[in-house]
Amino acid sequence: MKRLTLIMPSIGRKPGQDYVSTWQMEPLVLAVLASLTPSEWEITIQDDRVEPIDADKPADLVGITVETYTARRAYQIAAAYKKRGVPVVMGGYHPSLWPDEVEKYADAIVVGPAEGVWAQVLDDAANKSLKKRYNGSFDFPWQGVFPRREVFADKNYLPLALVEFSRGCSHHCSFCSITSFAKGKHYFRPPAEVAEEIRRTGQKIVFLIDDNIAANPTAVKDLCKALKPLKVKWVTQISVEAAADPELIEPMADAGCVGVLIGFESLRPDLLCSLNKKSNDSIELYERALALLKKNHICVYATFLFGIDGDDVSSFPRTLEFANKHQFFLVAFNHLVPFPGTTLYAKLAAQGRMISDAWWLEEDFKFGQVPYRPIMMPADELAETCRKFRRKFYSTRSVVRRGLSLQTNMQNFSTFALFITQNYYGRREVDEKFGIPLGFPEENYLLKA
Repeated sequence: MKRLTLIMPSIGRKPGQDYVSTWQMEPLVLAVLASLTPSEWEITIQDDRVEPIDADKPADLVGITVETYTARRAYQIAAAYKKRGVPVVMGGYHPSLWPDEVEKYADAIVVGPAEGVWAQVLDDAANKSLKKRYNGSFDFPWQGVFPRREVFADKNYLPLALVEFSRGCSHHCSFCSITSFAKGKHYFRPPAEVAEEIRRTGQKIVFLIDDNIAANPTAVKDLCKALKPLKVKWVTQISVEAAADPELIEPMADAGCVGVLIGFESLRPDLLCSLNKKSNDSIELYERALALLKKNHICVYATFLFGIDGDDVSSFPRTLEFANKHQFFLVAFNHLVPFPGTTLYAKLAAQGRMISDAWWLEEDFKFGQVPYRPIMMPADELAETCRKFRRKFYSTRSVVRRGLSLQTNMQNFSTFALFITQNYYGRREVDEKFGIPLGFPEENYLLKA
């Protein structure tokens, strides 16, 4: 029997640091790959986010899923296996958007979705005839795929089932790697299969990890009909204009939706237009969406971006005031990040404003650092100001003020308990995540740092 090891790399770890608790969610992609793997392969998963990697375990093939922030760590892990002569295949967003770089570190890469090509990768590996590159098709029928969650059995993950209904987004924001990966397309699974997958998990809290679940309104309404009988609580990600549509939000709430993540990004729609995010076209739209969500008892995790050309320092206190006014469940105050393969990256690179063509591989680059030269303030100051306002949002005063929302955060005991817990972790993570080096120190890169 052939042995396949599937690996989820971490971003890195500070010396002496414990594992970051909120990064300990199920690596759904590994369970999906396991479901696509024929029975003649014995599967092992290793999750660098929750345990040390053991590169000495026997393996005939290693598959590593790679994002830009985990690329340096992924290459370290790959080097250890390749030293033993074990072939390594990489896939995910980073290999799909930046394939020429990734090919230098892997024996093979998968560009695009794996569903239509994974069987061929495994067959070629078994016959020692791996190709350098496999191109997955977005037209491959996405049905009959049920993740093999038994591969998570011995892992200490959060009690939250991650489930995927759709991929991609109909918008074309210049900073978004999802848009670049999916080429602006949006496609989805049969709602009945999603409901059956959720039923099989046995979980009563589900995170539908879709990038924009409501990009196809008809599809999400059909999904709600399929989910309602399950009586589960679920959270997801949605665009702001969809969140302002009662014909979508009311069926979602009726089907068990209790929370949404919305990328507001900025309180200045004119700045968002420069990033081609034209859907967030007015503060009035924000207000309508938030009123509708509160009416339907749906909590909001809001994300904001700073450092957009034309922005200024006044946006920080104004955004914090907006976040507290609307009593958001959680908030992310992030700086803009030019991911490789996006239109934003190409623009900033052409302007000579990148600190490095491959900032994610720089030995001294750390999580939270700004990888380009912003106009509004120096890069270090932008990073630290984002951090400062995260602290303000998670201050005791802010938590108490936001916790008093009877329609959302305090609507019942379980929601309020989750609100307090997640805000505690949110406060702790301000310093826990900031400054994590990408990758591990070279002298012990397979060990807990």
